[in-house]
Amino acid sequence: MSMYAPPGSTVPGGRRRRGGTSLPKQPERSLVSALPGALSITALCTALAEPAWLRVHGGTCPRQELGVADVLGYIDPKLLDDYCVNPQTILLLRVIAAFCFLGILCSLTAFLLDVFGPKHPALKITRRYAFAHILTVLQCATVIGFCYWASELILSLQQQHKKYHGSLIYVTFAISFYLVAGAGGASILATAANLLRHYPTEEEEQALELLSEMEDSSETFPADYDIANQFQPPPAYTP
Repeated sequence: MSMYAPPGSTVPGGRRRRGGTSLPKQPERSLVSALPGALSITALCTALAEPAWLRVHGGTCPRQELGVADVLGYIDPKLLDDYCVNPQTILLLRVIAAFCFLGILCSLTAFLLDVFGPKHPALKITRRYAFAHILTVLQCATVIGFCYWASELILSLQQQHKKYHGSLIYVTFAISFYLVAGAGGASILATAANLLRHYPTEEEEQALELLSEMEDSSETFPADYDIANQFQPPPAYTP
């Protein structure tokens, strides 16, 4: 009785795969959260480029719209002479611009992490728990709070310098304010998409990596040798 079964077919070159199908990969990319992250970046960039943050009605200020673009770099002296803004308002608008830049940076970081899905432990934790998206939400909320503060200061300034006695004065929010609010809402959706996603445990990740390494590795055998022969039972004992 032969100890080995008849040799089977071998892969050309004497190399044989251990399994018939490849193991399923576990991608760390999260395109579901990357899409609202991209919307958040677009909204924040548009809000910075858009000059309309606050609309002024009544008062001595000839400008109907004010924004962060008016206080970045050169400041028109007429804005101060016509009582459109004061030094405190200028400082608030610059702080708003700074938080918008920080929001763009955090949102861009979160977007890149969601798209590429790096395996580094620190970056993996940052992506899974959506820390960058949460920071973007906080910064958008901070911008909204400073916008409200700036609107109250501008309203008080216009009420002190009325163009006509008894004229109605009010300050409303313009498109950039709502763009920042929309960016915060998009970041909330991205945060929920990351936090609600099911991720494998540490033990499952180690098992998947081990199985993937075993699948990718291959061994060389003689052309007339079948790998299944090594699992054949020994011959029966005969006295």
